[in-house]
Formats: sequence, C-alpha cells, structure tokens
Amino acid sequence: MQIKEFLNTVCEQIKYKPIRNSISEELENHIEESKENYIEEGMQEEEAEEKTIIQMGNAEEIGKNLNKIHKPKLDWKLLIILIVLLGFGFLVAFTRANSIVSDGYEMTNVIERYLCALITGSIFSIFIYFIDYTKIMKYSNIFYIIATLFVVYSFLFGININGLPYIYISPSITFSPVVIAMPLYIIAFVGFLNSEKQYKKNVTIFNKNINSKLAKIITLSIISIFIFVNIPAIVSAFILGLIYLIIGTVKLVQTKTNRKRNLLILWGIPIFLGTILSLSVIIETPYIVDRFVAVYNPESQADCYGWIPLNRKIIINSAQTFGEADDTSNALEIFDEGTNYAFISILAHYGWVVSVGIVIAVLALSIELIINSIKIKEINGKLLIIGMSSMFILQSIFNILMNLNLIIDANFNLPFVSYGRLNLIVNMMCLALVLAIYRRKDILILMRNL
Repeated sequence: MQIKEFLNTVCEQIKYKPIRNSISEELENHIEESKENYIEEGMQEEEAEEKTIIQMGNAEEIGKNLNKIHKPKLDWKLLIILIVLLGFGFLVAFTRANSIVSDGYEMTNVIERYLCALITGSIFSIFIYFIDYTKIMKYSNIFYIIATLFVVYSFLFGININGLPYIYISPSITFSPVVIAMPLYIIAFVGFLNSEKQYKKNVTIFNKNINSKLAKIITLSIISIFIFVNIPAIVSAFILGLIYLIIGTVKLVQTKTNRKRNLLILWGIPIFLGTILSLSVIIETPYIVDRFVAVYNPESQADCYGWIPLNRKIIINSAQTFGEADDTSNALEIFDEGTNYAFISILAHYGWVVSVGIVIAVLALSIELIINSIKIKEINGKLLIIGMSSMFILQSIFNILMNLNLIIDANFNLPFVSYGRLNLIVNMMCLALVLAIYRRKDILILMRNL
C-alpha cells in the first residue's frame, strides 16, 4: 500500500470533512519522518515506505479511531439549561401578555412576537453553531467598526426614549444599540489580543515605550467604554470594562514574564481611575446617594427613588411558596413589563419555588460556562467563551441582586428570561457561539499522540 492510498483510506473514515486535510498532512509528515529514518539505516526507499506503513497499522481502524476523536460534539447540558431558561422566559412573556390585555392589546400578539423572536434566534443560532469560529477572528476590526456604527447611528438617526438613544425599525421594534454592540466589542477585543499581525514600532506614553499592538488594544477598549458612557449606558460600560479586565487577566496568566506586575497594573489603574470617577460623580450628582439609600431604606424615599424598591420589598415580604403574593402592591404594571424586573414579576405571580428555579438555572448555566472555558485549550475559543460567559453571568447576578433590593436600580437584563425580542435573539446567537467553540474543542487538538 502506497502512502497516498493509505492516507485516502484513513480520511475516508473521518466524517468531518474540514479536518481531513489537516489529519492527512500530519500523518504524511509522520510517515515521511519514519521513512527517512529507515533509509538512513540502509533500507531502500520502497522498502522503507512499506515498512513504515505496516508499522502505522490498519488504515481503516486508524481512520475510525480518529473519527471518534475529532467528531464534533454538542454540549447537551448547556443546551438543556438553555431550554429551561427559555421556558422561564416564555412564562415572563405570558405574564406580560396578561398584564397588557387591559390596555387594548391582544395576548396572542405578545406571545406570537415572542415565539417569532425565539424562532428567529434559533435559525441564526443554528447557522452560527456550524461556522468555524477561528476564521472570523481576523475580522476583529470590522466587528469593532460595526459595533461603533450601531451606536453612532442611534445618535444620528435613532429616537430618544427616556433620554437614551434607540434604533428605530418600526413602532413595535426599537432597541438599544448596546444590545448588539457589546458582544461585537467582546469578539473584537479577543481578536485584537490574539492578532498575529506584527507591529514594528513602539509608542511612547508618559516616557514609557509601549508596544503598538498593546497601545491599539488599550485605546480601542477605552473608546468603546467611553462610547457606552456617553449614550449614557453607565452600567453597560461598567460590565464591558469588567469583561475586558477578566479576558485580559486570563491572557496575562498564560504569560511567563512579569505576570504579577502586569496583573497589578491591569487591575490597579482601572480601580484607581474608577474610584476617582465614582467620587467625582457622587460630588457632582448628590442624588446618586439618595438612590443608594432608597435601596436599603426605601421608606425614607417612598415618594421618589424609593418607590420601586419599596414595592419590591412589599412583594418579597408577602411572596408565597406557590402562587400570587399576598400584596402585589401598585407596581406590577411596571414589573410586568418583563425587562429589568422579570424576576420580581415572577416572584409576585408564581412564588418562591419558581423564582428559586430561575436562580438554580442561572447558576447551572454559569457553572457549565465556566467548566467549558476550562476545557477549551485553543486560545481564541477560550477567551471568547470567557467573554460571553462573563457577559451572561454578570448581567444575571446584577439583575437578581437588583430585584432582591441588594444593589441600586440600573438597566440589568436577565439573559434568556427578561422580555426583549432582540435581546433574546442576540443572547441565543452568543450562546450558539459558545456551543460552536465547544463543538470543535477536540477537533483543534490535532494528532497530539502521533
């Protein structure tokens, strides 16, 4: 059997065609290396080739074994958790539908729109699941530009809702640019970190020579955060900055030189600047203190900032194990919108068991995402999962804490549960990217044992 015939027989057993060329090249290199050793020992080329192929073993068996190793795998646990969370999301949509029937809407319209978003998200997610995510990383600049253009478009051509710019598509479709911009900025940031492009010149900042690549990453990261601050989407800017720091930390931990110093700089400077900025905001806008006080002592601000926290407190104190709370207060018309207050709405209508079920599902999602990030060895995939996971986890934690009156009110959504059609579609696509990375985690570890 000749080398070409041997390789063809092996590759015929491998069902995932995109990996065949890589495996064939690795096997051929291994065969040629072994063949050269035999020739150096005095064998003829044909004899050396034949002996090498015999030593490799049965081509069909090798192909079948490689097919098992490099077969794409679906993370069923993550998919099941997603379905559970989507079930809670449907419950939120159903509650929202019930609450607005009296305002002239039909319940079926709300449910149909939610299901339409779910189907759309599923279609896009299936497409993303089957793409080779490693090939999109070279387009980091494009992702960054697109994210920025969404924000700029909202300022120039969007509509203003409660002082914030929104992108207007139709009367029933308006959305914040942050929904799309944040995951695009995360993908771009990972691509910048792992870019193979060589930067020949250094940049001098404060009499320090800084690599041009690092200067570009720092500059573009600050610009993206500054853009969010000026929407203003302070909470989203905070979450995005924190995600950058988490991704940067993982990247630095893998380096061998000056690790501690670099980590100290990475976290020390943002914490210092953040503290100064926070103090200046508190001094210039004293009502921020009142908003904090209103969370923990809502009675003192009952006619102002404490109204929503007070009504949440009433619901929390009167919530039942199952079913409707004894006192649903006067605020369900706001809570039942199903966006930032989806969790407290569920608690008011369905009780602690269902609410705790949401918390358990969120914890399960967080744990599974963290486990997946540990399993992934390819650096782009690892950092992308960490970025997307951080986005889901931080939003979930902050949303639940806010709904339980443990932190200040802000624009925190609960991924897959809060009502918001574009939010749902984008979150499903982001999780599909995580599944796509997991799917290829063994495929990208090519022939380590050969």
